[in-house]
Amino acid sequence: MAYIFCTQKLAKELASEPLTPAPDVRGFLGWHGTILRIFRRKSVLLVNDESRFTLFIPGLMKKDFANFQHVFIHHFERTLGYMNANPAQIAQAKLLLGGFSYHKTHNRSVLGTLNDMKDAVEFMLKSRLGHLPESEEEHRWVASFLNETPCRGKDLKGVVFPDREILKMINRVG
Repeated sequence: MAYIFCTQKLAKELASEPLTPAPDVRGFLGWHGTILRIFRRKSVLLVNDESRFTLFIPGLMKKDFANFQHVFIHHFERTLGYMNANPAQIAQAKLLLGGFSYHKTHNRSVLGTLNDMKDAVEFMLKSRLGHLPESEEEHRWVASFLNETPCRGKDLKGVVFPDREILKMINRVG
């Protein structure tokens, strides 16, 4: 089961019941997320707790939040493809995700990375692209930039490259 640790803004959109604290989940199943409003559209930004792999889901509507698990899996599969994951790794990742559970944020280091990635996305879209990504090339550009950028955190051992780390985690678990 994937654990999505939500900021208050994201929790309002996703959860119908109050969020509860969750156990410290590490590895592939722990994700922190927030909601962004860019170009008057809602987007979700999620960061994996251990690998710092970033998933940007632009232009969501109310029906997408109601069906968030499927939206997440679709965009996750697509982003893994951009990172040159093979079909076996993508299938393994989809199997590992299973159901979703929403909780309060708990890891300040991951929240720091989430804020850094939020700033990067806003800069890329507002200063470079001028709109939300629409074409496959634009989605690839945003995903590649976010996941090829090295990350550092207080809970990490040195610097990690998110695109490499997520594939290592999938191989390790699978």
